[in-house]
Amino acid sequence: MSLDSTHDALDRHDHMSGRPARRLEGKVILVTGGGSGIGEASAAACAAEGAAVVLAGRRQELIDEAAERLCAGGARAVAVAGDVGNSDHAAQMVQATVASFGRLDVLVNGAGQELVANALDTSEESWDRVMATNLKGVFLLSREALPHMIKQGSGVIVNIASQLAFVGARNFAAYTASKAGVVNLTRSMALDHAADGIRVNALCPGAVDTPLLRRQFADGDGPQGTLDDLARLHAVGRIGRPEEIAAATVFLACDDSSFMTGASLVVDGGYTAQ
Repeated sequence: MSLDSTHDALDRHDHMSGRPARRLEGKVILVTGGGSGIGEASAAACAAEGAAVVLAGRRQELIDEAAERLCAGGARAVAVAGDVGNSDHAAQMVQATVASFGRLDVLVNGAGQELVANALDTSEESWDRVMATNLKGVFLLSREALPHMIKQGSGVIVNIASQLAFVGARNFAAYTASKAGVVNLTRSMALDHAADGIRVNALCPGAVDTPLLRRQFADGDGPQGTLDDLARLHAVGRIGRPEEIAAATVFLACDDSSFMTGASLVVDGGYTAQ
Protein backbone atom coordinates (compact mmCIF):
# COMPACT_ATOMS: atom_id res chain seq x y z
CA MET A 1 0.00 0.00 0.00
CA SER A 2 1.38 3.43 -0.96
CA LEU A 3 1.69 6.30 1.48
CA ASP A 4 -1.04 8.17 -0.38
CA SER A 5 -3.46 5.23 -0.22
CA THR A 6 -2.73 4.81 3.48
CA HIS A 7 -3.59 8.45 4.06
CA ASP A 8 -6.78 7.97 2.05
CA ALA A 9 -7.77 5.04 4.26
CA LEU A 10 -7.11 7.05 7.39
CA ASP A 11 -8.95 10.17 6.17
CA ARG A 12 -12.08 8.75 4.56
CA HIS A 13 -14.81 11.27 3.92
CA ASP A 14 -18.21 11.23 2.29
CA HIS A 15 -17.83 14.20 -0.02
CA MET A 16 -21.49 14.15 -1.02
CA SER A 17 -22.87 14.49 2.50
CA GLY A 18 -19.94 16.16 4.24
CA ARG A 19 -19.99 13.42 6.88
CA PRO A 20 -17.20 10.94 7.58
CA ALA A 21 -17.73 7.65 5.78
CA ARG A 22 -18.72 4.69 7.91
CA ARG A 23 -15.57 2.74 8.67
CA LEU A 24 -16.89 -0.77 8.02
CA GLU A 25 -19.19 -0.08 5.09
CA GLY A 26 -19.64 -3.22 3.00
CA LYS A 27 -17.80 -5.49 5.44
CA VAL A 28 -19.17 -8.76 6.79
CA ILE A 29 -18.37 -9.52 10.42
CA LEU A 30 -18.90 -12.66 12.49
CA VAL A 31 -19.03 -12.06 16.26
CA THR A 32 -19.02 -15.00 18.65
CA GLY A 33 -20.46 -14.42 22.09
CA GLY A 34 -22.75 -11.99 20.29
CA GLY A 35 -25.80 -12.40 22.49
CA SER A 36 -24.75 -10.16 25.37
CA GLY A 37 -22.00 -8.08 26.93
CA ILE A 38 -18.93 -7.14 24.91
CA GLY A 39 -19.93 -9.36 21.99
CA GLU A 40 -23.35 -7.79 21.56
CA ALA A 41 -21.96 -4.29 21.99
CA SER A 42 -19.22 -5.00 19.44
CA ALA A 43 -21.74 -6.32 16.92
CA ALA A 44 -23.87 -3.21 17.38
CA ALA A 45 -20.88 -0.90 17.02
CA CYS A 46 -19.74 -2.66 13.85
CA ALA A 47 -23.26 -2.51 12.42
CA ALA A 48 -23.39 1.22 13.16
CA GLU A 49 -20.24 1.56 11.05
CA GLY A 50 -21.93 -0.10 8.09
CA ALA A 51 -21.10 -3.78 8.53
CA ALA A 52 -23.40 -6.74 8.05
CA VAL A 53 -23.07 -8.84 11.18
CA VAL A 54 -23.59 -12.45 12.17
CA LEU A 55 -24.09 -13.00 15.88
CA ALA A 56 -23.09 -16.44 17.13
CA GLY A 57 -23.68 -17.91 20.56
CA ARG A 58 -24.91 -20.94 22.44
CA ARG A 59 -28.33 -19.58 23.37
CA GLN A 60 -30.57 -19.27 20.32
CA GLU A 61 -33.12 -17.00 22.00
CA LEU A 62 -30.47 -14.57 23.21
CA ILE A 63 -28.73 -14.15 19.86
CA ASP A 64 -32.05 -14.00 18.00
CA GLU A 65 -33.15 -11.12 20.21
CA ALA A 66 -29.83 -9.31 19.72
CA ALA A 67 -30.06 -9.73 15.94
CA GLU A 68 -33.67 -8.51 15.93
CA ARG A 69 -32.66 -5.35 17.81
CA LEU A 70 -30.00 -4.62 15.20
CA CYS A 71 -32.38 -5.26 12.30
CA ALA A 72 -34.99 -3.00 13.91
CA GLY A 73 -32.39 -0.24 13.79
CA GLY A 74 -31.79 -0.76 10.09
CA ALA A 75 -28.77 -3.06 10.26
CA ARG A 76 -28.26 -6.32 8.38
CA ALA A 77 -27.90 -9.03 11.01
CA VAL A 78 -28.52 -12.74 11.41
CA ALA A 79 -28.04 -15.16 14.30
CA VAL A 80 -26.54 -18.63 14.33
CA ALA A 81 -26.48 -20.84 17.42
CA GLY A 82 -23.66 -23.15 18.39
CA ASP A 83 -20.77 -23.92 20.71
CA VAL A 84 -17.46 -22.39 19.62
CA GLY A 85 -15.60 -25.28 21.24
CA ASN A 86 -17.24 -27.75 18.86
CA SER A 87 -15.51 -28.05 15.49
CA ASP A 88 -18.73 -28.83 13.60
CA HIS A 89 -20.48 -25.84 15.14
CA ALA A 90 -17.51 -23.58 14.37
CA ALA A 91 -17.68 -24.65 10.72
CA GLN A 92 -21.43 -24.02 10.63
CA MET A 93 -20.98 -20.49 12.01
CA VAL A 94 -18.56 -19.55 9.25
CA GLN A 95 -20.60 -21.33 6.57
CA ALA A 96 -23.74 -19.49 7.70
CA THR A 97 -21.90 -16.17 7.47
CA VAL A 98 -20.73 -16.77 3.92
CA ALA A 99 -24.12 -18.16 2.90
CA SER A 100 -25.91 -15.11 4.32
CA PHE A 101 -23.66 -12.33 3.03
CA GLY A 102 -21.30 -13.86 0.47
CA ARG A 103 -18.01 -13.32 2.29
CA LEU A 104 -16.30 -12.95 5.65
CA ASP A 105 -14.11 -9.91 6.31
CA VAL A 106 -13.76 -9.79 10.08
CA LEU A 107 -13.96 -12.47 12.76
CA VAL A 108 -14.40 -11.27 16.34
CA ASN A 109 -13.72 -14.14 18.74
CA GLY A 110 -15.70 -12.83 21.68
CA ALA A 111 -17.15 -15.96 23.33
CA GLY A 112 -15.90 -16.43 26.88
CA GLN A 113 -16.31 -18.52 30.01
CA GLU A 114 -15.31 -17.47 33.50
CA LEU A 115 -14.26 -19.79 36.34
CA VAL A 116 -13.59 -18.56 39.86
CA ALA A 117 -11.26 -21.17 41.34
CA ASN A 118 -7.63 -21.79 42.14
CA ALA A 119 -5.78 -24.80 40.68
CA LEU A 120 -6.60 -27.06 43.63
CA ASP A 121 -10.31 -26.35 43.34
CA THR A 122 -10.47 -26.64 39.55
CA SER A 123 -11.81 -29.93 38.29
CA GLU A 124 -10.55 -31.38 35.04
CA GLU A 125 -14.03 -30.94 33.59
CA SER A 126 -14.11 -27.26 34.55
CA TRP A 127 -10.61 -26.70 33.16
CA ASP A 128 -11.60 -28.29 29.86
CA ARG A 129 -14.80 -26.23 29.67
CA VAL A 130 -12.94 -22.93 30.09
CA MET A 131 -10.20 -23.88 27.64
CA ALA A 132 -12.73 -25.14 25.07
CA THR A 133 -14.53 -21.81 24.97
CA ASN A 134 -11.77 -19.29 25.63
CA LEU A 135 -8.87 -20.81 23.70
CA LYS A 136 -9.95 -23.77 21.58
CA GLY A 137 -12.90 -21.75 20.30
CA VAL A 138 -10.56 -19.03 19.03
CA PHE A 139 -8.50 -21.67 17.25
CA LEU A 140 -11.49 -23.45 15.71
CA LEU A 141 -13.26 -20.33 14.44
CA SER A 142 -10.02 -18.90 13.08
CA ARG A 143 -9.19 -22.16 11.33
CA GLU A 144 -12.58 -22.06 9.60
CA ALA A 145 -12.42 -18.36 8.73
CA LEU A 146 -8.85 -18.22 7.43
CA PRO A 147 -9.39 -20.08 4.13
CA HIS A 148 -12.11 -17.60 3.13
CA MET A 149 -9.90 -14.64 4.04
CA ILE A 150 -6.88 -16.11 2.26
CA LYS A 151 -8.95 -16.67 -0.89
CA GLN A 152 -10.11 -13.04 -0.96
CA GLY A 153 -6.65 -11.73 -0.03
CA SER A 154 -7.76 -9.81 3.03
CA GLY A 155 -9.24 -10.22 6.47
CA VAL A 156 -9.09 -9.26 10.12
CA ILE A 157 -9.31 -11.41 13.24
CA VAL A 158 -9.93 -9.75 16.61
CA ASN A 159 -9.46 -12.05 19.59
CA ILE A 160 -11.01 -10.87 22.85
CA ALA A 161 -8.53 -11.75 25.58
CA SER A 162 -8.23 -9.96 28.94
CA GLN A 163 -5.91 -7.80 31.00
CA LEU A 164 -5.51 -10.98 33.06
CA ALA A 165 -3.50 -12.41 30.16
CA PHE A 166 -0.61 -10.31 31.49
CA VAL A 167 -1.00 -10.41 35.28
CA GLY A 168 -1.94 -13.07 37.77
CA ALA A 169 -5.11 -12.99 39.84
CA ARG A 170 -6.09 -15.11 42.79
CA ASN A 171 -8.76 -17.73 42.07
CA PHE A 172 -8.63 -17.38 38.29
CA ALA A 173 -6.18 -20.15 37.41
CA ALA A 174 -7.90 -21.58 34.34
CA TYR A 175 -9.23 -18.24 33.12
CA THR A 176 -5.88 -16.43 33.21
CA ALA A 177 -4.15 -19.38 31.54
CA SER A 178 -6.72 -19.43 28.74
CA LYS A 179 -6.44 -15.71 28.08
CA ALA A 180 -2.64 -15.79 28.06
CA GLY A 181 -2.94 -18.54 25.47
CA VAL A 182 -5.17 -16.33 23.34
CA VAL A 183 -2.53 -13.59 23.30
CA ASN A 184 0.24 -15.90 22.10
CA LEU A 185 -2.04 -17.64 19.60
CA THR A 186 -2.79 -14.18 18.25
CA ARG A 187 0.90 -13.44 17.78
CA SER A 188 1.55 -16.71 15.98
CA MET A 189 -1.42 -16.39 13.64
CA ALA A 190 -0.41 -12.82 12.84
CA LEU A 191 3.02 -13.99 11.73
CA ASP A 192 1.63 -16.96 9.83
CA HIS A 193 -0.85 -14.94 7.79
CA ALA A 194 0.56 -11.43 7.34
CA ALA A 195 1.63 -12.34 3.81
CA ASP A 196 -1.96 -13.39 3.08
CA GLY A 197 -3.20 -9.87 3.76
CA ILE A 198 -4.72 -10.87 7.11
CA ARG A 199 -4.27 -8.97 10.36
CA VAL A 200 -4.72 -10.67 13.75
CA ASN A 201 -4.83 -8.70 16.99
CA ALA A 202 -5.95 -9.26 20.57
CA LEU A 203 -8.19 -6.92 22.54
CA CYS A 204 -7.57 -7.09 26.28
CA PRO A 205 -10.28 -5.44 28.39
CA GLY A 206 -10.21 -4.84 32.10
CA ALA A 207 -13.29 -5.57 34.19
CA VAL A 208 -16.39 -4.61 32.20
CA ASP A 209 -19.97 -4.34 33.38
CA THR A 210 -21.44 -7.40 31.64
CA PRO A 211 -23.70 -10.28 32.69
CA LEU A 212 -20.55 -12.43 32.85
CA LEU A 213 -19.03 -10.11 35.45
CA ARG A 214 -22.25 -9.54 37.37
CA ARG A 215 -22.64 -13.28 37.95
CA GLN A 216 -19.49 -13.18 40.08
CA PHE A 217 -21.21 -10.74 42.44
CA ALA A 218 -24.60 -12.47 42.60
CA ASP A 219 -24.11 -13.26 46.30
CA GLY A 220 -22.55 -9.92 47.24
CA ASP A 221 -18.77 -10.18 47.21
CA GLY A 222 -16.90 -11.50 44.20
CA PRO A 223 -13.44 -13.06 43.96
CA GLN A 224 -11.77 -9.63 44.34
CA GLY A 225 -14.03 -8.22 47.05
CA THR A 226 -17.04 -6.04 46.38
CA LEU A 227 -17.77 -4.46 43.03
CA ASP A 228 -16.40 -1.21 44.47
CA ASP A 229 -13.21 -3.02 45.45
CA LEU A 230 -12.87 -4.28 41.89
CA ALA A 231 -13.42 -0.77 40.54
CA ARG A 232 -10.62 0.54 42.73
CA LEU A 233 -8.18 -1.91 41.13
CA HIS A 234 -8.50 0.23 38.00
CA ALA A 235 -6.61 3.51 37.99
CA VAL A 236 -9.64 5.38 36.66
CA GLY A 237 -11.65 4.20 39.67
CA ARG A 238 -14.41 2.37 37.83
CA ILE A 239 -15.08 -0.67 35.69
CA GLY A 240 -15.57 -0.38 31.96
CA ARG A 241 -18.70 -0.20 29.84
CA PRO A 242 -19.32 -2.66 26.97
CA GLU A 243 -19.54 0.18 24.46
CA GLU A 244 -16.03 1.34 25.41
CA ILE A 245 -14.62 -2.07 24.49
CA ALA A 246 -16.81 -2.17 21.40
CA ALA A 247 -15.19 1.06 20.19
CA ALA A 248 -11.81 -0.65 20.41
CA THR A 249 -13.21 -3.63 18.50
CA VAL A 250 -14.23 -1.32 15.67
CA PHE A 251 -10.77 0.27 15.65
CA LEU A 252 -9.07 -3.12 15.29
CA ALA A 253 -11.60 -4.28 12.69
CA CYS A 254 -11.25 -1.29 10.38
CA ASP A 255 -8.43 0.32 8.41
CA ASP A 256 -7.68 2.78 11.22
CA SER A 257 -5.48 -0.01 12.61
CA SER A 258 -4.01 -1.00 9.24
CA PHE A 259 -0.42 -1.02 10.59
CA MET A 260 -1.28 -3.27 13.55
CA THR A 261 -0.94 -7.04 13.62
CA GLY A 262 0.18 -9.42 16.33
CA ALA A 263 -0.55 -6.71 18.88
CA SER A 264 -2.46 -6.72 22.15
CA LEU A 265 -4.58 -3.62 22.68
CA VAL A 266 -5.09 -3.22 26.43
CA VAL A 267 -8.23 -1.28 27.37
CA ASP A 268 -8.30 -1.76 31.12
CA GLY A 269 -8.70 1.60 32.83
CA GLY A 270 -5.14 1.38 34.13
CA TYR A 271 -5.53 -2.04 35.84
CA THR A 272 -2.19 -3.33 34.57
CA ALA A 273 -0.45 0.04 35.08
CA GLN A 274 -0.60 -0.19 38.88
